[in-house]
Amino acid sequence: MMAPRLVAVALLAFALNLSAAQAERPIVDLHRLDSYFQLFAGDSSDPWKTATVRLDTYSSAVVAFSVYAVNPADVLTAGSNFSPRAIDTSRRHPILSFGFTPPGGYQFASNQVDVPLGTREGFFVVEARRGDVGEQVWINRSRVGLISKETPSGFLFYGMDLGTGMPLARMRVQLVVNNSFVNALTDGQGVLRWNRSSRPVFALAQWGDSYAFLSLLPQAPFPATIVGVRTDSAVVHAGGVVRVAGFARTRSNGVLRASSGSALVSVRDGAKTIAARRVPIDDAGAFFTALAIPAGASAGDYAVLAQVGGGVGGATVHVDANAGDLSLDVSAVCGGTCDFREDVPLLVHASRGGVPVRVTVVRSPHVYLGYTPDGTPWATTQWLAQTVTVDGSGNATVNVPRPLDDLGSTYGVHVESDGATADTRIAVPTAQAAIRLNVDRVEQSLGTPLNFDVYADALDGKPLANASVTVALVHGKSTQQQQITLDGDGHARGSFTAPELGTNLIFASTDHGGRATDAVAVQIDPQASTPATDGRSPNVRITVASSYLAGEEVAVNADAPGSQGDALVTFESALGLQFSVTGTNGGHAVAKLRAANAAGELRVGAAFVCDGAIAWSTVPLVLSAPGRPHLSSLSVRSEHFAPGEDARVAFEEGSEGRGTFVVRISRGTPSGSALFSSAPALLALGMTTTQSSAPEAVTWHPSVDSTGNHAQILGFVRRTQPPPDESLPQAQSETVSWKVARGGADGIAVELPSSGGRYLLTALDISDDGSVSAGSSIVEVR
Repeated sequence: MMAPRLVAVALLAFALNLSAAQAERPIVDLHRLDSYFQLFAGDSSDPWKTATVRLDTYSSAVVAFSVYAVNPADVLTAGSNFSPRAIDTSRRHPILSFGFTPPGGYQFASNQVDVPLGTREGFFVVEARRGDVGEQVWINRSRVGLISKETPSGFLFYGMDLGTGMPLARMRVQLVVNNSFVNALTDGQGVLRWNRSSRPVFALAQWGDSYAFLSLLPQAPFPATIVGVRTDSAVVHAGGVVRVAGFARTRSNGVLRASSGSALVSVRDGAKTIAARRVPIDDAGAFFTALAIPAGASAGDYAVLAQVGGGVGGATVHVDANAGDLSLDVSAVCGGTCDFREDVPLLVHASRGGVPVRVTVVRSPHVYLGYTPDGTPWATTQWLAQTVTVDGSGNATVNVPRPLDDLGSTYGVHVESDGATADTRIAVPTAQAAIRLNVDRVEQSLGTPLNFDVYADALDGKPLANASVTVALVHGKSTQQQQITLDGDGHARGSFTAPELGTNLIFASTDHGGRATDAVAVQIDPQASTPATDGRSPNVRITVASSYLAGEEVAVNADAPGSQGDALVTFESALGLQFSVTGTNGGHAVAKLRAANAAGELRVGAAFVCDGAIAWSTVPLVLSAPGRPHLSSLSVRSEHFAPGEDARVAFEEGSEGRGTFVVRISRGTPSGSALFSSAPALLALGMTTTQSSAPEAVTWHPSVDSTGNHAQILGFVRRTQPPPDESLPQAQSETVSWKVARGGADGIAVELPSSGGRYLLTALDISDDGSVSAGSSIVEVR
């Protein structure tokens, strides 16, 4: 009888002890959040405007501010990879002190705090303190601006008054070269040139109490040899053959010329060589070969490398594996003419009947022509995953559901069964054109403009010159909309000045045989940690002619509405810079420069002063000269041919001399290493870096810890399984014909397929004079 009573007593004692233990558990001290705050300041501050800092807080405790006048050398550290230093304030006297109380409660708040410096110029450190925790950030109150143009051959610095826009003659500029200061002065046009072999890493300009400074980025030298590699398809089956074509260019007297000798072409799986062959380089610097992939090769991405002298170029091909006698294949039943309003039927084929096949489809709501995004595009997601069993003939059909968002689609398809794999990519446009929308940043700070670029091309690869595009920025129920017109290259740059906090969707659409639309999301945060853009301003418009010959005069028209003073206009190349400092009239500047041939990218730039900031931009200059890239339209006699008929393939704006033509006729749209259209761009390496001390878009720098222990905020995401693979498989385009032959300006004759159908004809012209042209055309055989 005692046992139950003892058990009850024991349970009661345990309960009391548990209650006591729970009562002793400490309550969370929310005041610890007082020690967690972050201070930011803009990279430039005009003395005639109110000075502000941004303070991010998690509580409403009072923040004490102190402001100190300092020398920039006490805070700044030379070099692009170094952070500012905190100053010791124990022996300094603040020029002003004040307090700030954030909004009430324990909540996140991003606060703009006015710093009452009036119109004072100089370099200041603002310290924010709560108890024993302090943070410091610098403010540069300056009426002078400095912009630099850096090429492999040297620097050009241009100093200007941010109030009037006029150049500052004989302004003192200190350069840090080999850990020492070198003093220099700008000339009568406000320009300082540096062409010595020892390169500066920091520039500090001073005019009275105003400073302007730049941490100069390192500049890579121009490579001595450039090697380009392309394949007939981005996907190849184990046991199959990958065809390779490429070119080599060597820099000679500042211009790219056709290389000579031989190329070692190889296929590699990591450090292991799968196949290799040394092939001769012809008079155009071109090489070509075919390499067999072993039947037992495992599935994965392989590198196709070509080595010419000291230069190496490469591409990636995906190998689909076999499993013994089992091989797979997958393709769209509708080929290259799938209707976006219908489901896309996939034909899955296995070399054996009755086997289960796992089908995975990833959808990206974008259609790209001749372009490969750097990362996973916005809204790319797994669209379909199912297992089907092929019939006795080894066939099965899978329907990919159509989307309901009126956006074009690119489907990446992967099938596998017992170790055998196959991949392909299917593009389903909503019009006879594809439009592409690029934003400078997918995450940015509140109060900064949302800058974007729009590109549009017809499905045959020709740009939609002068097309009208509607761009809309959507946030909840609010919509901002603007109409822009593309230039002759099918490109335009624009901006929304006031995106709202949170997720914003931006849409771009144009009508061309239907409505083509692209979209991307941009996250607007109180303070984003993403890096700044390249600094180009959508407010600056530069106009030059469509093409030039070497030595021709370049008439530059540049506009920046609302600008003041003079403008700096530049011709930029790897060999150096031409420049002109010219007056403006109503924000319009005109300058004349001289087109010069040089290796790498050629650009024309313009810089203005707008509302106390430096607004600049650049545009490419197209030069018809040896060693230059050309993206030209193909000249084909007709779009309709009889089976087996010869077609004369030439370029409308290619080289006038002889060259080596690589012509491919295929079903499906190539991608990745099979994209010919991206090959000429290998000759246009960007070699000019522009930096500005007073960027037009607001850019922020964070504070440095000065004292105290800051609260640590830790976070983690628990995953029960690996995240889904949302990468897009490459396209296994079917190469119907592949021809490499020498030809002149009138091109070469190519025999068309004997079977009727719609085909994509793509070509490379690797010219003897060093230039490279690419183009494509759709042909119908019937």
